[in-house]
Amino acid sequence: MMLRVVLVALALAVAGCNQQSSSTDAADSGPQLDAPAPESEPSRTFAASNDAARAVAGELTVSVTQELPDAADADIQERLSLRGGNGLNVNAAVTGAISPATMVGGQTLRALLGLAVEEPQVLVYRVSDAAGSPGLCTEGAPTYVVVWEPTTPGDVSMKILGVTGGAPGAGDSRACQLLEYRRS
Repeated sequence: MMLRVVLVALALAVAGCNQQSSSTDAADSGPQLDAPAPESEPSRTFAASNDAARAVAGELTVSVTQELPDAADADIQERLSLRGGNGLNVNAAVTGAISPATMVGGQTLRALLGLAVEEPQVLVYRVSDAAGSPGLCTEGAPTYVVVWEPTTPGDVSMKILGVTGGAPGAGDSRACQLLEYRRS
């Protein structure tokens, strides 16, 4: 019995030494992962449920990834990727959650998105690059994307609104067409 305990302890000690040496080798070679590879992105597919969405992308693939910062004191950045069947390709970084009462072009996001009064927030992403025709906005490239997904279980809808000009709430912000999708 004592021999077994000694053998198990010795095996654990050897495994710990091997693990420590492999982790120091990885630390010496620099960062191993800058961002997830496209094949490993967790993605969801949505089908268009209004005419505007069908014109932009009949089927939309949505990926949300975490981008690791270069500096140790920087925050992890959440990134949104929208890819559609009509060549749509939008990449954006999260700026935060805002109230649906925020104004865009003289209307509230609640009215533009057709949201219930109970909805507490929507997510806003700053667009870093957008390609594809006709795109999220028919008049110019979007500077921001507002995304709403329900919090109630079983609801599979998603609403996307491109914004040109300034951020939602700024005087020069203008809303694009509302795109409605359902999880496929």
